[in-house]
Amino acid sequence: MTDATPTTSNAASPEQFARVHGSPGEAPRSLGLFLMIWPFLLVFLLLGYLIRALWPYPDMSHMAIGVALLGLAGLLAWFVSGGRARWELYIKGARGEEWVARTLAFLPASYSVYHGVRHAGPPLLGAGGDYDHIVVGPTGVFLVETKNWSGNIRVQDGRIVYDGREPSRPPLEQVKDAAARLRQELRDQASVDVEVKPVLCFVHGRLPGGQTGVGGVLICSGRALREVLLETPEQVLGKAAREKVEFCLNQRMEESL
Repeated sequence: MTDATPTTSNAASPEQFARVHGSPGEAPRSLGLFLMIWPFLLVFLLLGYLIRALWPYPDMSHMAIGVALLGLAGLLAWFVSGGRARWELYIKGARGEEWVARTLAFLPASYSVYHGVRHAGPPLLGAGGDYDHIVVGPTGVFLVETKNWSGNIRVQDGRIVYDGREPSRPPLEQVKDAAARLRQELRDQASVDVEVKPVLCFVHGRLPGGQTGVGGVLICSGRALREVLLETPEQVLGKAAREKVEFCLNQRMEESL
């Protein structure tokens, strides 16, 4: 009788993959929850004011109080319907970040991946308070902005067009501004000047060819992301520069705990 337990395994060990820091999707989930809850706090505050107006000595007529209660009920219904839509939008964004995080986790061991690194200063206009994903490796420093859009994506006249329409907040400008900001933060905090390559990843979007580029931004579908990050550029980021960047980002992650 032979032993069925294998003595060796071909399974990949964690040491073969990228070092991962942070939790993907945490920021949009927290922000979505806050935006959904705060209107209820306002409603309860107004309700408390009405109760105070009624007891022990009414300061308002019964008709005025009835109208106020009806208005409050309508306001609450409006908040509930709008809050659910906002919550679903932020949850969709969080799921997109989690999808990208799973892909980034299988980069080679020479890469480090950071999720949800907080900005050093105030939030960027039209963006949240953190960077979705930062990837540091031999091919450079990448800032990956995730868009969980599932329609047809194309580049037209240097702009992103989604299902035939241009988004109200141009994602190209958003990711370029974020990359420039991160580069300045690394200069100030790590005394290292490295190019930060902006990457716009449409997780489930249908992008012709899977990847393209415009205005210095790498644009790709979720399936092409790994290939985009592993392509060797003309200038490879040296080990000393990578260590400085990683040390700075590690400190930023510890400070945010």
